[in-house]
Amino acid sequence: MATTAATRTLSKALRRPAPLVRLAAPSRSAAFSLLHHQQPQLSSFARRSFVTSRPACDQLKPGSAAAEELTEQQYHLVSDTAMDRLTECLEDFVEHADQDGWEVEYASGVLTLKLGEENGTYVINKQPPNKQIWLSSPISGPKRYDYDTTYKQWFYAREGTLLRDLLRDELRKITGDQGVEIELGEGEEA
Repeated sequence: MATTAATRTLSKALRRPAPLVRLAAPSRSAAFSLLHHQQPQLSSFARRSFVTSRPACDQLKPGSAAAEELTEQQYHLVSDTAMDRLTECLEDFVEHADQDGWEVEYASGVLTLKLGEENGTYVINKQPPNKQIWLSSPISGPKRYDYDTTYKQWFYAREGTLLRDLLRDELRKITGDQGVEIELGEGEEA
């Protein structure tokens, strides 16, 4: 009899819908920490109930805490520094690669890296209304990077990638040169 009662109780429990658990979306700085494999601060119930290495994409919204913390003046300072350093870095890259049809142009706030017909063109530009830097890559497509004021780095919340790392990895893949490095002037005070 005890087995039958236990079976009925279990059967009832399985027919009942599971309760919904809602977690607050993390701030941009918390999202950056999550994306760099640090354990999020969750309640003991949530820690026991969920196992994940990254938050769901819809929990990270562009333009949240980290980007909003920047004043307009700070945004222009860090984005101008990043664009200037990136321009210098890519000019050195193109000069070192010595490939026909490869060139770098920076005009009117738009940085264009042309890598010939075979490899395509990168377009990188500032987006002051959103306090972002936008990248269009011939390999990975469009991305919108926010500046994390805690870690002082430009990052893409949806995938957890840093602007400098994505460019470095893609340019290494294109050239086969593992020595390619990208410098954005990150880590400097805003």
